[in-house]
Amino acid sequence: MAIVSVPAFPRSRVVPSFGLALTIIAIVTVVRLVGLHFSVVDLFYDESQYWAWSRELAFGYFSKPPLLAWIIALSGHVCGSSEACVRAPAPILYFGTSLLVYAIARQLYDTRVAFFAALSIALATGVAFSARIASTDVPLLFFWSLALFAYVKLLAHEDWGWGLVLGLSLGLGMLAKYAMIYFLLGIMFAAWLDRDARRLLLRPTLWFAFGVGVLLLVPNFVWNAQHSFDTLREVGNNARGNGLRLDPMGALEFVGSQFAVFGPIVFSVMLFSFARIASPSIERADRLMIAFALPPLVIITALGFLGRANANWAATAFISGVILAVALLLRRKAWNWLAASIACGILVQVLLLVGDAMATRLHLPIGGDIYHRTLGWRSLGEQVGQLAQRVGARTIVVDGRAEAASLLYYWRDRPQQILAWRQSAGPENDFEITHPLTDSAPQPFLYVTTCPSIGQLTKYFADAVRVGQIVTPTGPTSARSYWAFKLSGPRGPIPPGGGCAG
Repeated sequence: MAIVSVPAFPRSRVVPSFGLALTIIAIVTVVRLVGLHFSVVDLFYDESQYWAWSRELAFGYFSKPPLLAWIIALSGHVCGSSEACVRAPAPILYFGTSLLVYAIARQLYDTRVAFFAALSIALATGVAFSARIASTDVPLLFFWSLALFAYVKLLAHEDWGWGLVLGLSLGLGMLAKYAMIYFLLGIMFAAWLDRDARRLLLRPTLWFAFGVGVLLLVPNFVWNAQHSFDTLREVGNNARGNGLRLDPMGALEFVGSQFAVFGPIVFSVMLFSFARIASPSIERADRLMIAFALPPLVIITALGFLGRANANWAATAFISGVILAVALLLRRKAWNWLAASIACGILVQVLLLVGDAMATRLHLPIGGDIYHRTLGWRSLGEQVGQLAQRVGARTIVVDGRAEAASLLYYWRDRPQQILAWRQSAGPENDFEITHPLTDSAPQPFLYVTTCPSIGQLTKYFADAVRVGQIVTPTGPTSARSYWAFKLSGPRGPIPPGGGCAG
C-alpha cells in the first residue's frame, strides 16, 4: 500500500507534549464517564454475568479468568451496581492504557510519535466502542501495555524492578484473559528479529519475570484443577465453535473486521508494514512492534480459516500495531492520513455517545433496531420479577445463560432465588453450576422459557400452569417473547432439558 504524504496541518500548530496528551485523554475519559451516566443501554448478558461473578468472588469462573469480576467488585464498592458503575472501569483503564502507550512510544521513538500514538489509542474506533462496556479485553490491553513497556525497558537496560513489573503484568494479564499468552510469542518473535531481544532471553531478569507471572497464575490453575479445568475447556470450545472446517470466508471476514477494530487507516498501514518487514525503511523499533502485533493476527486468521474467529480475538495486536502505524505515518509526513484516522475515531465516539443516549428510539430502514441485542434485559428482569410476586413464586427458573445473568442483575437483592435448569447432562454455563435447579429449591417455581408449549412439564410436576407471556421491547419495532409457567410438586428428580424436551 502506498502511503500518500500530504501535510494536513503544519506541525507548529500542535506542540506534542506529555502534558497536552494527558489533558486531552483525561477530557475524553471524563466525557466517556458522563456518557455512561446518560446511556439507556441495558447491560448485555455477558456484562451481567461478570457482575454476578463479582458477587461471588473466586479464583476462576466457567468461561473466563477472574480479574474482571474482581475489578467490577471494586467498582461496586466505590459507586454501586448501576450500569454506569459496572462499566466505569473501562474508560478509566483505557486512560491508563493510553498513557502507557505514550511511554512505550517515547522509549522507542520520540515525543512526537508518543503524543500521536497515545491520542490514536484513546480515540481509536475499537476503543470508542469497548470503553462503553464491561469486557475482559479492557484490563487485558492495560496489562499488555504495561508488560510491553517493561519489556522495552529491559531491552534498554537490565533492571530487576522492570523484571518484576513485567512478571506482574504477565500474570495479571493472564488473569484478565488467556490471550495474554500471545505476549510470550511476541518475545520469541522479537528474539528472532532483534539481537538485543535474543540477548534478553539469556538474562535472569526475564526468567524472573516469567516466574513471577507463573506464581500469580497458581491460584487460578488450582481452581481449574478443582473444577475439571472448566475455563480452559470452555475457551477451547469457543475456539472450535461448531467444529473445524475449511472456511476461507471466515478468515476474510476476520481480517475485514480488523479495519473496524483498529481503524481503516491504522490497519492498512499495519498490513503495509508487515509486507515490508525486511525493507531497510522498517527500523529496529518498527520490527519490535511488528513482533508483538503479527502473531495474534496470524493465529486468529488461521482459526477463522478453520472455523471461527471473533473480531476481538486479536485485540492484543492493537497496542503495538497503533504505535507502529503512527510512527510510519509521521516518518512519511502523512499528516492528512493521521488526522483522518483520529477524526474517524472522534466521529465514531460522538455517534456512540449520542446513540447510547437514544438507543431505545434508533431504527434504520435497513438493519432494523440498532441496539436490539443489548435492549430488553432490564424489562425482562422487571416483568419476570413482578410476575413472580403476583403468582407467589419463591424461585424463578430459566433455561438460558442470557436470562439467568440478566435476572440475577435486574432482579437483584430480591427474595426470589434465580436458578438455571440444566439443558444437557453436562453444564453449559456457569449458572448451571453455581445456581442449579434442584428438587430442594423453594416452591412454587416461576419457569420462564422461550418455549410456548407446556411440553413435558406436566410429566415433571404435579401442578404445571401457564401464567402468561412476557414481551420485552428491544427497540422501536422489535421484541423478545417468553412464556411463564407456575410449577410445583416435582414428581421425582428434575431431569435436564426443560419443558421443550421431547
